[in-house]
Amino acid sequence: MAQAPSHPPLITPRRFETAADWLRELGDIPLDRIIFDPWPGTATEDDVLELERRGRLCELVDGTLVEKGMGYWESVVAMNLAGMLWSFLNQRNLGIVSGESGMMRLFPGCVRIPDVAFVSFARIKLHEISTRPIPPLYPDLAVEVLSENNTRNEIARKLREYFDCGTQVAWVIDPRARTASVYHRAGEPTSVAGIDASLDGEQVVPGFSAPMIELFRNVPEHF
Repeated sequence: MAQAPSHPPLITPRRFETAADWLRELGDIPLDRIIFDPWPGTATEDDVLELERRGRLCELVDGTLVEKGMGYWESVVAMNLAGMLWSFLNQRNLGIVSGESGMMRLFPGCVRIPDVAFVSFARIKLHEISTRPIPPLYPDLAVEVLSENNTRNEIARKLREYFDCGTQVAWVIDPRARTASVYHRAGEPTSVAGIDASLDGEQVVPGFSAPMIELFRNVPEHF
């Protein structure tokens, strides 16, 4: 069955002494990505879905709606990778790949939207999550493509959440530097792949390899 992480427990929105403390906990993200209707600390998954229906894609963090930041070229990079993954998985029975609007409830009170994610069939049965707009899932492989309005602290928090839930590998792709940092745990990356390297699916997607140069096909070097 679909495995909702058993840890961490139900989240009660935290109280902060100052706005600076609150913003720091969110990852020092730009204020124009923080939604104030509903008021921060009171938002729910229903609010995530309501804004999605209005065309605004948001993550849910500590009861606060945070608009997902992604530009056109970052989306192209994500879709290049998703296309390679889909083509590989289409010939094998390993799992499913989702893109930059695939919402996941990592744990109660936390909705994240990886830019690309792979979830193995070893952990899920599709009929048990097919009717859920925000299924209780975590990615075996999580991918974040950095935009200019992503912050280091924001990505660090996402990585902690992914690995706390059970993610095995995460790739953080920097389209401007044309590199990809490979993580097996939160903290410092295990390795950094350059344009002449390939990303390896390792034990998560056995046999899969994504040449970095293909990730940036048709993506200008400066944007």
